[in-house]
Amino acid sequence: MTSTERAQWQAEQDAKEAAWERELEWRQITRKLEALYGAVRAGEGTEYSRQRIRRLEALQAALQGFPEALAA
Repeated sequence: MTSTERAQWQAEQDAKEAAWERELEWRQITRKLEALYGAVRAGEGTEYSRQRIRRLEALQAALQGFPEALAA
């Protein structure tokens, strides 16, 4: 394997790993949001819960390719 082939292979592996990590993060955020949405529906709609929901939704938007959502 030449150094160019090795670099290309490494870049592909890095991209796959990054995609897997994004998927795991997405699932974790989704689980947290579902729990918070459930709590709000059950009447636990504190300002802290709403802030957490906004932050988690911003993280999901960033993972979808909208990093400016994190600035809000």
